[in-house]
Amino acid sequence: MKSAEEFLAELNIKSGADLGVEPGLEFDKDDKGFWGSKAESETLADLSKRIEAKAVALLAMREHGSKELQQKLLKKFPETPEFLSEYSEQPGLVKRLVNDVLRTCQENNWQSDERYLEQAVRNYVDKGHGPQKIRQKLQQTCYDSDLISAALDWDESDWAELAQTVLEKKYGNAQKPAEQKEQAKRMRFLQSRGFAPSTIWKAFR
Repeated sequence: MKSAEEFLAELNIKSGADLGVEPGLEFDKDDKGFWGSKAESETLADLSKRIEAKAVALLAMREHGSKELQQKLLKKFPETPEFLSEYSEQPGLVKRLVNDVLRTCQENNWQSDERYLEQAVRNYVDKGHGPQKIRQKLQQTCYDSDLISAALDWDESDWAELAQTVLEKKYGNAQKPAEQKEQAKRMRFLQSRGFAPSTIWKAFR
């Protein structure tokens, strides 16, 4: 994946000065949002560049789902009444600019939900999460439910094998306990990890 510097170079942006942002205000790590000391002469095109620069910097650090990236940008550039007054604009300006930036990122293949979902599913599976829990997490970062379903379209046997691995890591084995109370405990554990009841039954040896 391209570095933040490479992304910014493609935008012909070398530093915060190119964005009309004072040092220390661009790409800060606290994500508390800023407009900084906006120059009075800043145009909407300048503002769009600032949003775009923040977007590509985030994407250079790691993959993001479209919904996740949109939310981060909206948080980073809050649309306050004072801001709208400065630009003589109606509410919804920032969301329109952010959506335009998202579209640009997707057209340039800087942001891809397919690529993000592939990586995210792999990471969640490595942590021992089942499909139900993974779906809930992905719905918080992506809008396209069809893409999410496709990313989770594994054979039932594969999910059962993962559930077995999770049991073995937690309890040392995947054997069906002799005591009903212990069996119920382990089933609840797998449910909390996001596995369906049908998968859980298949997970016990």
